Amino acid sequence: MSKLFAWLTVLSALTALWISAVYGPYDPTFKRQFIYPAPFVAAMLFAFVSLITILVRVSRLITRIDASEELQKDIQEAKEELQKLGIVGKTD
Repeated sequence: MSKLFAWLTVLSALTALWISAVYGPYDPTFKRQFIYPAPFVAAMLFAFVSLITILVRVSRLITRIDASEELQKDIQEAKEELQKLGIVGKTD
């Protein structure tokens, strides 16, 4: 819940800044070119960063699955070696 609260706080602050810029004493041309499209640009940047984050995490997940399978194989080999030496009895 604290992460949600932090994001809502930031979003509220940015919204307040945008509203103050819209009603501020700026040139209408400046408002039309920079201030009005700012929320749309921010949304597009957020979507782009989210997509990149998802792609990076999925690629790391595949690596982790491979590492997990390799670790399970190593554990099984170690159990078999210990059984051959008589240190550990059958566990399966």
